[in-house]
Amino acid sequence: FPTWHPWPGEEVRLTISRPTGVEGQTVTIDKSLLETRPGRRATDTALQLTIRSSQGGQHAITLPENAQLQDVTINGRVQPIRQEGRRVSLPLSPGRQEIKLTWREPSGISTWHRTPMVDLGLDSVNSQIDLRLPSNRWPLFVGGPLMGPAVLFWSTVLILLLVSFALARSGLTPLKFHQGVLLGIGLSQSTIVAGLIVAGWLVAIDLRGKVKEDMDRTTFNLMQAGLGLLTILALGSLIAAISMGLLGHPDMNIVGNGSSSEQLRWYQDHSRSTLPVAWVF
Repeated sequence: FPTWHPWPGEEVRLTISRPTGVEGQTVTIDKSLLETRPGRRATDTALQLTIRSSQGGQHAITLPENAQLQDVTINGRVQPIRQEGRRVSLPLSPGRQEIKLTWREPSGISTWHRTPMVDLGLDSVNSQIDLRLPSNRWPLFVGGPLMGPAVLFWSTVLILLLVSFALARSGLTPLKFHQGVLLGIGLSQSTIVAGLIVAGWLVAIDLRGKVKEDMDRTTFNLMQAGLGLLTILALGSLIAAISMGLLGHPDMNIVGNGSSSEQLRWYQDHSRSTLPVAWVF
């Protein structure tokens, strides 16, 4: 240790004080995952939390209206915790703990469905929302935090409108504007190649009526054979589009943050005490 040896007549004065504590929160929510599964008559929801605490105590979480708490697990062990109105008090111990709450709401899925509104009691980070839809539902529009799913089908419809308008004005096909839009929407559930084959077939049919009759026989036969082959491919594309689109589940081309038509996922890096709410129409 450092030492000090005074000379005769020298002195040292030491002033020692204890620094006061700085006010701040003792509980931190590092991550949350809200997973909800709406059914026909009820909605089941699970909330997983990763909490760090510097001291023991109680932390209250406010559930949605009419929520019925099912069970609470802390670090994998079921805890006998009861619900007091909408509040659930969680016992915290110093350190890190994994907490999971499950509850049920008596209301099922609706046309415009929103995720439950949950108050965690303090600000949190890394909030994720998972909404699992039944297989017999057709999502048209979605909304929520910035990082989430997107419905790309409507951008495809916009492109179909522009292409149908251009073809109708050019006169390359016998279809009118509204007929081209309906055909394009039906083919949108199939592949892009199928749509190009049908469009090429329509153009070929229109050009066939403008061919001069003084064509030599070999060229005429090749043209007829090619038109017949293209007709077979176009019919096959139409049948595939019917089986994939009209007779199956509509594909709205939902992508983003690992989402699909049956599982929608949102993420927000920083949230207030109330978790963000996502919705689907």
